[in-house]
Amino acid sequence: MANIEENILSPGNVKINRLYMVSLNKGRFIDLKDYLAELNIYENIFSPGLSGTITLSDSRNLIKDLPILGEELLIVDFKTPTFDDNLSIYKTFRITGIADKHYAKDGSTQVYILNFCSVETVRDITSAIYQAYEGSPEEIVSRIYNDYLSHIRNVTVDNEPHSDTKTPLNIIGKSTNVLKFVSPGWSAVQCINWVAGKAVPENNLAANYLFWETTKGFYFGNLDNLFKNKNSISIGKYIYSQTYVNNLELGNTAEKMLTIRDLSIKKNFDQLANNNNGYLASRLMNVDLHNKTYKIYDYDHAEKFANYTHLETGKITPLFDLNTARIPDSYSKLNYSHPTLHTGMDRNFDEIVKEISGNRRSNLIELGNFNMSLTIPGRTDIEAGNVIEIRLPDDKMFAKKVESADDELYSGFYLITALNHKINALGHFIKMTVTKDCFKASEIR
Repeated sequence: MANIEENILSPGNVKINRLYMVSLNKGRFIDLKDYLAELNIYENIFSPGLSGTITLSDSRNLIKDLPILGEELLIVDFKTPTFDDNLSIYKTFRITGIADKHYAKDGSTQVYILNFCSVETVRDITSAIYQAYEGSPEEIVSRIYNDYLSHIRNVTVDNEPHSDTKTPLNIIGKSTNVLKFVSPGWSAVQCINWVAGKAVPENNLAANYLFWETTKGFYFGNLDNLFKNKNSISIGKYIYSQTYVNNLELGNTAEKMLTIRDLSIKKNFDQLANNNNGYLASRLMNVDLHNKTYKIYDYDHAEKFANYTHLETGKITPLFDLNTARIPDSYSKLNYSHPTLHTGMDRNFDEIVKEISGNRRSNLIELGNFNMSLTIPGRTDIEAGNVIEIRLPDDKMFAKKVESADDELYSGFYLITALNHKINALGHFIKMTVTKDCFKASEIR
C-alpha cells in the first residue's frame, strides 16, 4: 500500500499509459484515449470476476470501421502519479457488447458504451469440467484455477508486444478439511464456489469463504483472516466532514487525498428480515441415508459471535442485541448425508455441513447488515477486500462545546466490499461500498 504522505499529488490525478482496443480477427487496434468520455472498472468480493464499461465519444464511426463485434480486447494501463509501476492497474479485458448508442447534438458524433469483463470470465463460461478432485479446499481451488482460468494474454499492438502476465491467485487462511468430489460438467467458478461452501476454517474462524477478483489478482479464503490482518491491508484513515468538503481548497494535498467526498448509509439493519433469513439463529436437519437416521443441529449466532474475528478489537458488541428473541425454526435447512459416499474418507463433505451451515449463513448475512457508500480521490493501490478506517463527525459536538469530535458509534474500521474506479474529465475517483460488522462496546452511547 502506497504512503499518501510521501506521494503528494493533486487528488483525482491519473496517468493513462495505454488504453487500446484490439481486434484479434482483423489484427487492428485503436488508441482510445482521444475518444474516452468515461471508464468504469468494478470490483466486488461477492463477484468472481471484474467487469466494467467504457463510454466513447466517436466521430470516426469505429463501430463500423474496425468493426466492433463484441469480441475485442481492451488493454487498460493507468496509475496514480508518483506511485511505483507495481501499483498501476494493468489489465487486459474482453469487450462483450455495445449499449446505449446515441448521437451527440452536433449529429456527427456517436456516443456509446462498451461493456467488458475479465478474460477469465469468458474462459469460465466456455468451460465444462468432468473431473474428480481430492485434497484440501486450497489445493483443489489452485488446481482448478491453474488448469481452467489462468493464462497469459500476449498481444502485439503497433509492433509493440504487450504481455499481461498470469493473474495471481492469492490464498487467504487455511482450512482443516479434505474434500473429494466429481465435477458434473460445472464451470471452473461453479466448482470453486462449491468448494468455498464446504471449507472448514482453522481456529474456529467464520466459514465465510469467498472467491473474487480485483485489479491486482484473484483471492480465495475466509474473511476472518482479512479482519485479523487489517493493519497490513488498511488503506489509511479517511475523514468525512461537510465543513471540510465544502472547503477543499483548504489544507495540503495529502489531507485532501484522505478526505471522503460524499457519504450515505445504504442499509442500516432490518431485524425482521434477519429473523426470517436465519441470521440470528438457524436449524439444520441432517438425514443419514446410509443408517436411516436423522439429527437436528441448531446454530445460535449470538452464542458464537465472540468466537469469530471482527473488524474492531478489544471489547465489542454485535450489530444486534444479544438478548433479542430468536428461534432456530425461523430458518430451517434439510441436508442429506451419505457416510459411505467416498471410500477412505472419514468426513465426507455432506457430513461436515453441520459445522458450516449456520456459521457461514450468519457471517455472510452480517456483511450486509450495515453498509455505507462513499467516494474518495482515486488511488490505483486499493482493492476490494481492503480495510478503511473512517472518522465521522459527532453531530452533537457543538452541544458538547468541543471544536471537533468523532462519532463514537459509526467511526472505526470498515471492510471494502465493492468499489468502482471511475475515470472521466474530472479525474480519477473511487466510489465504494463498505460494511461494518460490530461496534466498540465502550463507544455505545
